[in-house]
Amino acid sequence: MNRFIRTVSVFLLALAGAAGFGLVTSCNITGGGSSNAMGGLNVLVTDAPTDEWEQVTVVLKSISLHRSNSTSWETVWTADPANPAAGTINLVELSEVAELLDQSATIPVGTYNMMRIVIDTDPATMTLIPDGAATAIDPANITVVDPSGKGEIKIDLDPAIVVEEGKDANLIVDFDLAHPLSIVNLDGKVIISLKVRHRALPRHLQDIQFARTIGKITAAAGDLTSFTIKTLRETDVTFGVNANTIYYDVDAGAAGTFTGLSGLVGTGAALVASNMNADGSLYARRVWYSKDIELLPKFTPEGLVRRVGDTWLSIVSKRTETSPSDDDRHSCDWAAETVFVDENTKWTFRDTDMGTGSGVLRHISRGFRVEVTYVDVAVYPRVAATINVRSAHAEGLVVNPTLESFGLGSFRHVRTLVYSNVADHAFGWWFYGAPATRSTDIPAFVDAVEQARLARLWIFAGARLFWDKDGSRWVVEDLVLAPMKLHDFTKITTGYTEAGGSMGVSTYDCWDWTTPTEMTIKLDRTGDLQTVVGSFVWTADTNIATVTLPVLPDSWDDVLTPAVNKVKIWVRPQKETDGAYAWHAYTVIAYTFVR
Repeated sequence: MNRFIRTVSVFLLALAGAAGFGLVTSCNITGGGSSNAMGGLNVLVTDAPTDEWEQVTVVLKSISLHRSNSTSWETVWTADPANPAAGTINLVELSEVAELLDQSATIPVGTYNMMRIVIDTDPATMTLIPDGAATAIDPANITVVDPSGKGEIKIDLDPAIVVEEGKDANLIVDFDLAHPLSIVNLDGKVIISLKVRHRALPRHLQDIQFARTIGKITAAAGDLTSFTIKTLRETDVTFGVNANTIYYDVDAGAAGTFTGLSGLVGTGAALVASNMNADGSLYARRVWYSKDIELLPKFTPEGLVRRVGDTWLSIVSKRTETSPSDDDRHSCDWAAETVFVDENTKWTFRDTDMGTGSGVLRHISRGFRVEVTYVDVAVYPRVAATINVRSAHAEGLVVNPTLESFGLGSFRHVRTLVYSNVADHAFGWWFYGAPATRSTDIPAFVDAVEQARLARLWIFAGARLFWDKDGSRWVVEDLVLAPMKLHDFTKITTGYTEAGGSMGVSTYDCWDWTTPTEMTIKLDRTGDLQTVVGSFVWTADTNIATVTLPVLPDSWDDVLTPAVNKVKIWVRPQKETDGAYAWHAYTVIAYTFVR
């Protein structure tokens, strides 16, 4: 999300017990039945866009699942410690997509209620580059908060995941770089306390897009329906294909075929852009193949849009290169690449025509994910032959909602967006953290925004856009209302009590920042949107800051008192059983300064 929105309203994780944020990655675990009753599970891990960082690279060590009503943990995936690419993940590059770690593991059938991710907490293994910075943060200035002392991040799975014999279940875990304590950058001193949550599956599994997969071609089906590659992480991944799959023969510099790819089994390599099918299998949209992995595109022609000009756009892309220590292995890094657009550049949204030429750039914004083909990849500056938009979104302050449209943007620039009525992509909305409550009730949305206006609060939202080819415009398919951040000078006036379930605060009118106002804030001890309470205590004598996240509900009475020096609160309006609205807290961070 953009820097302005991050400052005034954060898409928070409302999940007590979340010990850390984690890594944007995914593993696809498939398996068939056996005497030991094994099953399959597609584990997809993704992230929302961020403009704060150019790169956040960490190393994943293992993933395991906990069986309900037992002490048993089943290992899902373990990185090869000898392979530097095995667990290396760039959280920023994987915005809106998932990365495939493994497609070969199986686990026993049963019910699983928790996931455990283990990361390498050594700052020297991390690369953090702030947006616009020329160099990475010095590892000496990075502190990793690790309560377990083992690099473990545990995530409650609610609802629990059921793995059945001969079937594949699906699980998505979302890593939230927008959480205020995920990555705190204080003048170059960085504190990392990574946060994670279990999220609902999208309505259309086909909308799940995977990051580009590169590897050696190991098999190709004789009936021309699938092929397999061994990835940089030494795992085998199988992709289905059909008549719509696009092939490119890198050696010939021309369009390719499945036959051309299959002729390289055991000797060649491929770069694959893929999506998930409705049954959980992978579908290859585009395939680049070559006799030599080094000849495949160093920069994958796909990535996040960072900047847009009159005749160009800059995208963050992944590139691969041979590992200096082992020619048979490859490492990855990420950098921005400028792509130029001319009058012949053809634009599509998920392969639906959007038009031709540089004029389409007015419909493209920072944070969109695009994939590019070039007129000639060897000629600089590189000119796009085609640009396919895979995902599009908008974020900002919600104003003037009506039954037909609403405004979304900043104080200086608001764009009018209309609700989608495209078949199978109709408009729906929900409060962040509660996708299961998705509603198509537009009057209820208007009412919720009006409640925020009456309380003199800003309300921000993230919109997932869909291209209306008939109207040649973006329309809103999904709208997520972000938590509303109270003014930075908010103070607790009446301490929290378990009996009352709330606390009183004194804050300011968000629209003029000068008018004081009193509010009652309710905290939720249970449920999908259980309030997260955090404590930040700084002691002047020792210059040590102690961070506790989460503070357990039994201690809220002691932490949330008028003695707190400063408090940050994010809230949402919730309609109670009597029809009246009340303000419920997503997250409360209490700051105490001991001098």
